[in-house]
Amino acid sequence: MKLYEGMFLMDSALAGSGWPDLEKHIHDILTRHKAELLYSEKWPDRRLAYEIKGCKKGTYYLTYFKAPPTSIREITRDVQLSERILRVLIVQDKGLETEMIRRKNREIEIPPADLSFPQDRPSFDTRGRFQRGEHERFEPGGYHERPDRGHSSEARHADRSGLGRTEGGLGSD
Repeated sequence: MKLYEGMFLMDSALAGSGWPDLEKHIHDILTRHKAELLYSEKWPDRRLAYEIKGCKKGTYYLTYFKAPPTSIREITRDVQLSERILRVLIVQDKGLETEMIRRKNREIEIPPADLSFPQDRPSFDTRGRFQRGEHERFEPGGYHERPDRGHSSEARHADRSGLGRTEGGLGSD
């Protein structure tokens, strides 16, 4: 069994009027497919970026559960058939256990203002550009060493000046 993170989205009006029933509905779907719920938390209502099934506000429910890999498709199918759940996203990654522990210990805000951790974000310089070494940036029109292209900037300059061409034209003897 693998550890998964599941994010369920429900209509905020439905979640506000009957949260215990909605929470039990999600738990029933998970247990029906042999998933073991390890941790869950309800996030406050949020305005959705676009309307989903007539809803403009939604309530997110974050879960961490262990389940056999074959049951994820079945869980997703049951959620899609449910009239109470708008959307679901289930992911499996190597860092989920650490994140779950941090959430249990309340080291991460609920809901998070930023979904990534500081050590996972690239560094930026004072002008808002990536720091060199983290993500190499090539300036448009500039000549930089490009090992993936198989030649250096000096070879490109020589080709443009005609020094790299043969006497007879296109490689003739």
